[in-house]
Amino acid sequence: MHLACSLWAVAVLCLPVRGRLTNFTLDDTSPVISYNPAPVMQCSPSTCPEPLPPLVPPYNGTSTLVESGVISIPFVGTAVYVYLSVEGACSFNLDGRIIGDAVNHDPISLAFYNDSLSDTAHILTISVVEPKGSIVLDYVVFSHNVRTSRGAIIGGVIGGVATAAILSIAGLLLRRRQKRKQLSTRGIPLGDHWPDKPSIQLMAMRKGEQK
Repeated sequence: MHLACSLWAVAVLCLPVRGRLTNFTLDDTSPVISYNPAPVMQCSPSTCPEPLPPLVPPYNGTSTLVESGVISIPFVGTAVYVYLSVEGACSFNLDGRIIGDAVNHDPISLAFYNDSLSDTAHILTISVVEPKGSIVLDYVVFSHNVRTSRGAIIGGVIGGVATAAILSIAGLLLRRRQKRKQLSTRGIPLGDHWPDKPSIQLMAMRKGEQK
């Protein structure tokens, strides 16, 4: 039993640590996002009216209006999705390379995405194409592999081995208890049929007394 538990523990520890793809959302008001120059206006439920149906309200009720300059968004992940609206045109630059644009994109919705990135650090910049261009940024979503901690795996292994040991000891004690129940007070072995045949029980006890 102990050998099996040890082999199981070693096998688990030798498995590769795998990640789980998780989506993270950056609202336009996130401190991670930088605006240069400062935005013209940042809308909130108290400052900007919500759009009428069927238009969807901004994420968290906020959005940011930019009429010039660059929006910088650092992230770590394998994919990125940008939700905004554009009057005029804007360009998307990922890690120093222009990879897309959007023209007169309205209302706020998915304007750009890239889902074939390496799971490393990236910088996405969004630039207003002047003149008379503007961007209303709502939010950005990026996907990142969240890896399981090796410590969590080791803890799970230790817990599993401890549980197996407890169950093994409990089983051994139960078997000993059942074995003791099958012995009479005079040391005469009793079979499973003993309680059903009192005459056999009496004869066995008398033979024991004669000895």
